[in-house]
Amino acid sequence: MKQLYSGALVVLTLSFFSLSASAQSGGTYTAVLPGNWHTVSGPGIWQYAEPPQNCSNCLIVLNVNGTINLNTNVNLSNNSTVTLGGTGNAMVLLIGNSGATGFSSSYSIIMANDGTNNVIQLANGSTIVNASGAGTYDGLLTSYPSGTTTTYFKQVGKAPSGFVDSTVANNNAPTLEELIGAANLNSFGDLPIILGSFNAVANNGAVDLAWTTEMEINSDHFNIQSSTNAGANWNTIGTVAAAGNSAIELNYSFVDGHPAQGTTQYRLVMVDRNGSTAYSQVVAVRIGAIASVSVYPNPATDYVNITVSGDASVTANIRLLNLAGAVMLEKTVTNAGGTTIPLSVSGYPSGNYLIVITGSDGSKQVNKILIAK
Repeated sequence: MKQLYSGALVVLTLSFFSLSASAQSGGTYTAVLPGNWHTVSGPGIWQYAEPPQNCSNCLIVLNVNGTINLNTNVNLSNNSTVTLGGTGNAMVLLIGNSGATGFSSSYSIIMANDGTNNVIQLANGSTIVNASGAGTYDGLLTSYPSGTTTTYFKQVGKAPSGFVDSTVANNNAPTLEELIGAANLNSFGDLPIILGSFNAVANNGAVDLAWTTEMEINSDHFNIQSSTNAGANWNTIGTVAAAGNSAIELNYSFVDGHPAQGTTQYRLVMVDRNGSTAYSQVVAVRIGAIASVSVYPNPATDYVNITVSGDASVTANIRLLNLAGAVMLEKTVTNAGGTTIPLSVSGYPSGNYLIVITGSDGSKQVNKILIAK
């Protein structure tokens, strides 16, 4: 099951900030009528002029009683603000399906994560953004430029939610199809890390940890933590660098080479570049049913002996595999701890093989042997 871990991507507040028009060097644009945001000629719904498609340090005020249909693409940068609604007015910003194959011709407002605070503000509970009928590239989004590419994350709209340039990279649904005020959306916070999976497996006395992320932006690193007392105390046992910006599935791994005996719990602390953190689910592994395995003689000719140390009551599954992964021999032994199990290998061709011993608790030991004739 996918999990969504968010720093401060969607900041929903109950306050509405008044803004000074004189602070916006890119101009102030005020809608005075409901209708289409964009018109081919003339001011249309706007008091003087329609906002430019690329709006830097702009203030866009939509305080009308009725519906404004977003039928164009607007890019906000350099502390630009869009305010929707106000005292005495019930307004809807409607975002439909543009049928576009990229953002330049979509019905969207895109807030650049450019180090400034670009924001869309909904004044009160009578203000609504309705994107339930939006298309692939339509909605309210945040853009993250990095080098020659730009990653987009859709905050309000319908699936998909992630893009690299104009290519769909994440088919998950956005957090919201509809947003009702009072609320703010901004570009200053961090995108969530969408964690696809997190697993821990005992392997030859160690624990292999593996996880995937489906999307991450502004991520810095993962701290791997363990607990041997059911989560009462956690210790950081390692750190893995994160990608920083990605809208595709990424794989990560870490090996705990010295796990404690008994049950150990593991979790990830996901750290963003601004220092904010979020936690993964907790997974557990038991170590100790099979403490160690020795295989001899090696090289072997006719027989190989497998000595298993650990709990006397452990059940061990023993498999002989060739290097292609094919199972040549399989044997299950009950009460295997403290015993030596002989295996006949005289019928197999010379070469390298793997002996895999899996305990009833899921712990696994792998040993390589050479069969020599």
